[in-house]
Amino acid sequence: MSDTSSLSTPSRSSIITFHEVTEDNWRAVANLKMKDGQIGNLAPNVWSLCEAAYSEDAWVRAIYADETLVGMLMMAIWDPDEAYYICVEFAIAHIQQHNPKAKQLGVMSTPPEGKTALNPLKTVKHEDSPYRFYEKLGFRAVAPPDEDNEIMMVIDL
Repeated sequence: MSDTSSLSTPSRSSIITFHEVTEDNWRAVANLKMKDGQIGNLAPNVWSLCEAAYSEDAWVRAIYADETLVGMLMMAIWDPDEAYYICVEFAIAHIQQHNPKAKQLGVMSTPPEGKTALNPLKTVKHEDSPYRFYEKLGFRAVAPPDEDNEIMMVIDL
């Protein structure tokens, strides 16, 4: 998720870094606002932070462009030599750099046609589905849609 309310505006030349979510920054991370196209595709950060607190395999980092908080990354790390599952695409380079033995990277995506839900916050227009984006990166669907109508996609590393 991204936030455009920061005082300094990141640029294409900004240095992207990961920082631990701590007592000092968790509120800012939890309060990041989603862009319209992200609504329904991502859980709000506050929910992801809550999930991470009770999940032994969660790895969460605040994403900064220079000194500006711009997002959050959450991954589930099981066997570090086998597979990783991510919530944002930027993690690919991090995994390849720090865990060269990892064999696969997975993401959850809404279907390419989008999805409708009783809860309007979980409805996704087809043009907002990240499915085609992931597909262009080389991800492929490996399972039918789950109970939330989301599709597991993987890429071999």
